[in-house]
Amino acid sequence: MKNKKRAFTLVEVLISITLLSLVLMALYKSADILRHSNLHLFKHLEKSTHTLKGSKTLYMDLMHSDHNVSIKTEEKFHRLIINHTTHSIHGLAQAKVVWLVYKENNTLLRIEGGKYSIPLKSEERVEIDVIAKNLELFKIYKSKKKNKVLAMIKIKGQEPQLFMTQNLPLKPIKHNENNENNASNKNPLGIPNNIN
Repeated sequence: MKNKKRAFTLVEVLISITLLSLVLMALYKSADILRHSNLHLFKHLEKSTHTLKGSKTLYMDLMHSDHNVSIKTEEKFHRLIINHTTHSIHGLAQAKVVWLVYKENNTLLRIEGGKYSIPLKSEERVEIDVIAKNLELFKIYKSKKKNKVLAMIKIKGQEPQLFMTQNLPLKPIKHNENNENNASNKNPLGIPNNIN
């Protein structure tokens, strides 16, 4: 008897190629869905991290301020004015910080500078940071004793952020021009130049 070696027919090869292509298409589609899901999750986490950073910055602004904090109600959002804080993200020794919601896209802005007023004049120099967009809620409440401040922030599609600051400094920050003049009369080591 002769050994008959059976080979694949052309039809069997075509069927196996078709099945393999169907399996590969399904794998590609599932990998694409997974990639899209991861990208969506990354964007969500990036937004929430940004919001948390903004809340932390607001918290630090309030904690390092004196009692000179005012709140203005504008339409559906509040405007927070911190006239003196030692918390600066732009390297100022003392800063005036204003938190407000800009109407376009309900954008939460943090404005930091020396002495300025809103609306800004052309000669006033400030730093403006975009904290978050699509804001639904930005409300600030101050206790009657002025030692507690409650902040509420809500961005569309995210959980609301709430926090309260307590025990703000009892003494306001002193702004003495003599101290500034004395600071200019010091050498780099901090020793006054006019010592007798």
